[in-house]
This record gives sequence, C-alpha cells and structure tokens, in this order.
Amino acid sequence: MNATNQKPWHGIGVAVEANFSSREMLYKAKLDWEVSKIPSQRPKSYGNQETLRFFKGFFEAGEADIETIGSLDGSRILWALARLNKDFILGEEDKVTSYVLLASRDESREKIDVQFLAIRENGCNMQPIASKAKTHIKNIFRRTFNPAFPFINQKPQTFDDDMIKKTIAIIGMGREALSAFAADAQRLADKNVDEQAAQMFMFNVFQPETVKNISVIGEKELTELAESNTKLAIETLSQTPGQPTAWNLLNAVTHTIDHRLGKSQDSRLRQAWFGANAKLKARALELALAL
Repeated sequence: MNATNQKPWHGIGVAVEANFSSREMLYKAKLDWEVSKIPSQRPKSYGNQETLRFFKGFFEAGEADIETIGSLDGSRILWALARLNKDFILGEEDKVTSYVLLASRDESREKIDVQFLAIRENGCNMQPIASKAKTHIKNIFRRTFNPAFPFINQKPQTFDDDMIKKTIAIIGMGREALSAFAADAQRLADKNVDEQAAQMFMFNVFQPETVKNISVIGEKELTELAESNTKLAIETLSQTPGQPTAWNLLNAVTHTIDHRLGKSQDSRLRQAWFGANAKLKARALELALAL
C-alpha cells in the first residue's frame, strides 16, 4: 500500500501559484487553445479562462490555497485542487491532508462540481468526504457569447458579497466534514480486524451480491469467487505490516481504486472523482465505520 508516493493526478495536473492569472494558469496547463474560426461556435479558450477565473475567485473567497490545475477526458473536464489546511496525523506519522476539488464537466462550463477530499500521504490515496454543502455551483464568470466579433461580452465580473458568503459557507461546511472525518479515522485506526473480517469487507465493497449467501459458501469456494478487483484490494491489504485495522481496510480499497484499477491514469482519476469508483469509496467508508 505504501509502494507509491505519487499523487493520483501526478503527470496530469500542473502545480500553480495563487498569484498566477487565469491566463498564466491556462498557458502552464496547455489549455490556452486558439479561438475558433467558426462564428457560431463559442471560443473554448475563453470558456476555460472564465472557469479558471471562477476557480481562483472561489478559492480566494474560501481562503483555500490553490495547488494544482489540470484536465481529463481529452480536456473535456477542467479541474483544480486547493489545500484546506484541515490536516491530521494518526499515530506518529500517518498524515492525512485535506483538499477542495472544483471541476467543470460540461462543455458550456456553466456548472461547477464541488468536492472535498482527504488524501493519505503515505500511499497517496484519496477518500471523498461528504458534507452538507452544495455539490454544484453556478459559474458566474461565464460571460455572454455572441456569434460575431468580438465574440465575448468583456464586462468584468467579480464575486459580490452574496457570492462570497455562499463560498465561505460551502468551504466552512467542507472543513466541518473533514474535522468529523478525522475523528472517524481515529476510530477506524483503533479498530483491529481479523483475516476473515477483512476478506468479508472486501467482498462487501466489490462483490456485495456474492456475500448474500455467505453462510453456505466455504472459505475455499469464497476465494475462488473473488473477482479481480477484490483480489487486488486483498493483495494491497496484505502488504500492510502488523494486525490490520478498519483504517487499513479503507485505505486498501482507496489505494487500489486510485492506483491499480482502470486502463489509464486519466480513467482512474475520472472514475475515482466522478464515476462508479467514487461510490465504491463512499460504500467502503460506510462499511468500515460499521465494523
């Protein structure tokens, strides 16, 4: 589980500084495409710039430190990560850092996804953290597009007082959820599990239908029924020294999803943030807390 110290977005995202302009961020991430020559088509480079301006404004209003921006799925998805400084340490050196993720997944760049993430530094695996905050917010910097030169309404936009209050509230609820997760993580780290419980946990996460009739399935047959994802997670867990804990189980699942599933790093990250694997992580946390 500790074989990699590369974050799941390593090589996909690029590091940026808070004082970068949206244009500078676009240039560094190679997202500053040329303006379309087709009058009826909105220049995507402007859409990207507007979106990064929104990301920057959101992070500044929420006092979050922007670290990385990038794109996925052939630049269809634009995303940015900022540190929330709600970190905690389990034991002596198991450090977990906190992030807010903003992402634009629709071509119009009108809607922005908001997620909160806990990242375990030793292994660089991510756990999505549910909060009471809205999961989407409108991109207020998306300006009116006209199909004739100069194409874009250049009237400047800023976060007004109401938008700042909304942003502060969203970030505040995220920080509260991350603080609650720190307490949950400590309980998981204090909960030892035996080998059978660990194996059952992996089946419950990846193959819930298989364990419905577990009472009539022998241990040998159960091993034979394990699918590839289940086997990978069990293998990942086996690399953890000492008596496994519920915290180890959760991290074996998230590490497997972030670093071992999928055909490419791009697809792994997309599935971990927005696809079916994000739901698997949420299920794994729920099952771990129930142990």
